[in-house]
Amino acid sequence: MFLKKIVFVCLLVPVLSHAAPVTLILTNGDRLQGDLLERNQESLTIKHQLLGEMIINTNTVSEIKTDYEALAQQTPTDDTPIIESVDLAEAEPEDKGLLGTGWLTNWERRFDLGLAGSRGKSDNSQVNVAFNADLATEETRINSRTAYYYAKSEEETSDNSFFTSINRDWLKPETPWFMFAGGRLDVDKFKDYDYRLNANAGYGYEFANTDDWLFVGRSGAGFNKTFGGEREEFTPEGLLGLETRWRINAAQRLALANTFYPSFDSFDAYRNVTTFDWILDLDERAGVALKVGMTNEYDSETEDEVSKHDFKYTLSLSWSL
Repeated sequence: MFLKKIVFVCLLVPVLSHAAPVTLILTNGDRLQGDLLERNQESLTIKHQLLGEMIINTNTVSEIKTDYEALAQQTPTDDTPIIESVDLAEAEPEDKGLLGTGWLTNWERRFDLGLAGSRGKSDNSQVNVAFNADLATEETRINSRTAYYYAKSEEETSDNSFFTSINRDWLKPETPWFMFAGGRLDVDKFKDYDYRLNANAGYGYEFANTDDWLFVGRSGAGFNKTFGGEREEFTPEGLLGLETRWRINAAQRLALANTFYPSFDSFDAYRNVTTFDWILDLDERAGVALKVGMTNEYDSETEDEVSKHDFKYTLSLSWSL
């Protein structure tokens, strides 16, 4: 639940030594007139002519106006403030972490849920759930992804896969160069392996990094280990990648990445992973967004009876946590 705190412009002026006559416009449309005695981010105290001193929660106030006519009747002093008539701005809510636990404080956290199905000549159902967590500071950038996919067609399971990944960039404000390290675990019973683990590290370069646009390149090396099923392999591999994130406007964001993993064991063996995400905010207060995602991985070493392409597309609702 997101609580909006109201920040008053009058907090920027010196502390009052005299009460100021004001009119409070409440969120329900009511008005209260009185002398403003004290105020802070949580509440304000006024002295009403009939009701006496009253403490008002700032969340119930939409606007505060100075009663200039009454103010003019006061004896002017250097300490008497003038409170400008202004709509109250909304402050950023305090981040209490994931579900209020204090964990992942100051991270961007999202939960995705997508459902699809059809009945008729054929019965199909599909579900995907995901949890994403991102942290960006002047010295660190961390991206974490966890997702599960399940699909069923004509009473036969056609997809049952899971992955979790994390990547960390070590940034230096004085240079666009950075170091990175990451890893990923896949579980997929419909591949020629049951489990796959890969890790890599290297250097990256920020071609652009603004509030609205991030464009980086990466180069490094690592390994890819598959086990279970028919494929038991350890493959040292390189990494060449490009990725971009673009805030189109206040409501839309786009992310696109492509990473090429050439095998060091064979020139004609490689993997290529492409991802695309588009997010449209539907309700900023509730933190609800529409998310369209596409992922394709090509693996040249996949067995012949299994498709070398692993393409997934999702349409999900995404919630900020």
